[in-house]
Amino acid sequence: MSVGDLRRFLDDLADSGQVRWWLKRLSHNDTQSTHAHQAGPYVPRPVMFHFLPELERPNDVNPREHIHTTVHPHDQTTTVHAIWYNGKLRGKTRNEARLTNWGGSGSPLLDPERAGYLAIFAFSGKPGERRCHVWVCETEDEEEFAEERFGSVEPGRDISLPPLPRLTARNQCWLPEDEIPNAWLDSFPSTAELMQRSFDLRPQYRRLPPDRRLIRRRQCEWEMFQSVESAFWLPVVQEGFRDVETFLNTAQTISQRRKARSGRSLERHLSRIFGESGFLETISFDQQAETEHGNRPDFLFPSETAYHDESFDAANLRMLAVKTSMKERWVQVLREADRISHKHLLTLQRGVPRSQFERIMAANITLVVPKPLHQHYLKPIRPHLQTLEDFIQEVKALSG
Repeated sequence: MSVGDLRRFLDDLADSGQVRWWLKRLSHNDTQSTHAHQAGPYVPRPVMFHFLPELERPNDVNPREHIHTTVHPHDQTTTVHAIWYNGKLRGKTRNEARLTNWGGSGSPLLDPERAGYLAIFAFSGKPGERRCHVWVCETEDEEEFAEERFGSVEPGRDISLPPLPRLTARNQCWLPEDEIPNAWLDSFPSTAELMQRSFDLRPQYRRLPPDRRLIRRRQCEWEMFQSVESAFWLPVVQEGFRDVETFLNTAQTISQRRKARSGRSLERHLSRIFGESGFLETISFDQQAETEHGNRPDFLFPSETAYHDESFDAANLRMLAVKTSMKERWVQVLREADRISHKHLLTLQRGVPRSQFERIMAANITLVVPKPLHQHYLKPIRPHLQTLEDFIQEVKALSG
């Protein structure tokens, strides 16, 4: 299938009437990678109840609703079960929502090789007549087109359009409207401004180990961004839209802002951690330094000057590529620095298929994954992952 097919799929659904979109990257636990008893995409409860309010029946044990579903571009149809496993309300442990009954191992959503793939869900219809269309992006071009339209979708961080109302209490970095600078409501703040405000709001994060510091800071920045976004757009969303074109234009504006914000956020946070005084005095690095053929790895240690100095021992050089999610993009890392045979790639992706990981290892690339995310990888893979702190210590040892 092609990007043109995806474009027609999205346009046809948008033209058909009111549609609620939800996008996520499939995890190992969503597919059958972990051999879980209930295979199928996990859906945050606020999202599920937003799309299917009739499912929120706390007096029923594990209430469920049926949704006629088609998975594209494979045109597989099935009746999916939306289930709220609510045993925790009765002294048990589970309190989660899932979409199950996808048809077993033949379903693209349950294929372990599709862990990390982007899936687009489109919900429509009234209670008793719910429908869902799902597109599983098979190529990088499809993913890029989807993210151009809806906004960047990071691993473990789904998005919904229209945006969900604020359903929970203030998170650690969520700003109430009276704490949002007026200038930010006139003109959206830059990522650098949001980052600095989040650092000022949570200075204690600096005392955390690098892996947890990175995760906490990015989450803080994201919550702050959402609070500003909500102050901008929630009143508009709640008023409704006079026609489909107005809705699409609004959704496009929201998604473009999200993508612009995502941009190089992860690199900025890493640069801050690498350069913070009192922790990494012995490390030097360059960002976007040029190597061969105009290539520019995200981080080069210790410097671009050292890299181009033939007398500098190549064994003491390191490069770090940065990708929030990979799919097959990891192959790009191979040509970014010819002098460095053993390359490092930091990702926030929550698991990779075993076959893909074997290819990455065979290419002499080490995955650097923040420690809190290791649990999302298959157990045989975890010992081969490197934490951010371990990578930092490795670079420090080279310059010691």
